[in-house]
Amino acid sequence: MRETYGKQLPGMRISDLPGKLIVIEGTDGAGRSTQINLLKPWLEELGHAVLDAGVTRSRLAGEGIRRAKERNNLGRVTQSLLYATDFIDRLEKEIVPAMRAGFVVLTDRYIYSLMARSAVRGMDPGWIRGIYGVALKPDAVFYLRMGIENLLPRVIFSRGFDCWESGMDLFPSQDLYEGFCSYQAALLEEFDRLAQEYGFEIVDASADPQAICDLLKRKILNIVEPAHAESPAAKLSEALVRSLTDRIMAKLTVASPGNAEKRTARATPLAPANVRFPRVGGNGFLSRG
Repeated sequence: MRETYGKQLPGMRISDLPGKLIVIEGTDGAGRSTQINLLKPWLEELGHAVLDAGVTRSRLAGEGIRRAKERNNLGRVTQSLLYATDFIDRLEKEIVPAMRAGFVVLTDRYIYSLMARSAVRGMDPGWIRGIYGVALKPDAVFYLRMGIENLLPRVIFSRGFDCWESGMDLFPSQDLYEGFCSYQAALLEEFDRLAQEYGFEIVDASADPQAICDLLKRKILNIVEPAHAESPAAKLSEALVRSLTDRIMAKLTVASPGNAEKRTARATPLAPANVRFPRVGGNGFLSRG
């Protein structure tokens, strides 16, 4: 049965939610959107309906938050309440209905980013946790952690700094660069505390994006298709595909033009003689051979 971190929203049923809730968390510029864009089509190819969710996307409060941020006049209490309104509206009208329909909800940020932002602005932690107590406990939270030393060049050479990512409401005497370093360092410290409290799975966000995606795929597959992920046939098929790919690429390299000596090299067999391939039955499933 699904659980929340506190009280349920009035009238909300959470006992019949067969879908999954998977959270990608991290500071600004850690690569969350990149991973969401890679994971969503992969899940859909596996046959899962996917809801791509994220903060400030509710019809009730999303546009209001964007307009307030454009004017750079959003106070810390107003900001906390607006983000909470946005989240609860999305929870009630998007996340829970999608999970009731069996969707995999893949969300870019969840309550943890909102709690971290409020905490570094000096809001009472008990008050903040009380507001977000209605949130569903996710099936997994993957925290893409990246230190300031790796985060800075990524932001500088992509979109640059902005007022809110640099915490200029907190550090008005600093420039955007100094503010970014101070604000993101404070966020990292708060995220590390939340990771311990809520049991995040920490992922090194400074690694190659595809390597990160491959890691996340393995972990998510255990959540959405545990039987398939643990199947010996599935593991054997994956190993065979890797083996065949490596050997085929080796043969193509040997046969490439301008390499007379390599072209005369002995052909490498595609698989060892003692490897038995799984047979595919008439129903399309692997059968024992």
